[in-house]
Amino acid sequence: MMDAVVDGLVEHGWVVLPDLLSVAQCRELREQAQANRAAGAFHAAGIGRRQGLKVNEAIRGDEVLWLEQAETGALADYQGFIESLRVNLNQALYLGLAEFEAHLAVYSPGACYQQHLDNFRGTSARIISAVLYLNEAWAETDGGQLRLYTSDDATGEYVDIFPHAGQLALFRSEVFWHEVLPATRERFSLTGWLRRRGDTV
Repeated sequence: MMDAVVDGLVEHGWVVLPDLLSVAQCRELREQAQANRAAGAFHAAGIGRRQGLKVNEAIRGDEVLWLEQAETGALADYQGFIESLRVNLNQALYLGLAEFEAHLAVYSPGACYQQHLDNFRGTSARIISAVLYLNEAWAETDGGQLRLYTSDDATGEYVDIFPHAGQLALFRSEVFWHEVLPATRERFSLTGWLRRRGDTV
């Protein structure tokens, strides 16, 4: 599978793995997210960084919880896969990937994230974006898809990736414009970036 992932990123710049984690693993991660959110650990996501950080729910409406390295459980399994991916991408493409940063994210019904790239203005540390979905029994009529623009900007061809439990979307952070469309139900994901050392959040 790792060879196919690397080949897909080389050829297309993006790849989707439909069943990376089991439904049980996704349920474990989602229940962790729900418990932490109930305890007040999540916060409204912002746009920009440092002194320029602003919250504007009309542009970005998710709540997030940044993650540390796990020792056991579904999160540790996923982080282990990402570490193997980092090593393989560095061997194949000499990308200089040094670390993985990630957060749990929840979108309430109707929330969205408008078109954007995954690097802050004037930075290029994030190289590969990774979005793992945690939503059981998701129907396309529920909405909430990741719209990934496969042309050079955010006006041309695109693919829609629905947030089914266990599905992982990988794409080049600095290349692909994308957006998160509104959903009719609560939507959970684990979103992260393989990055070079440099600018931090």
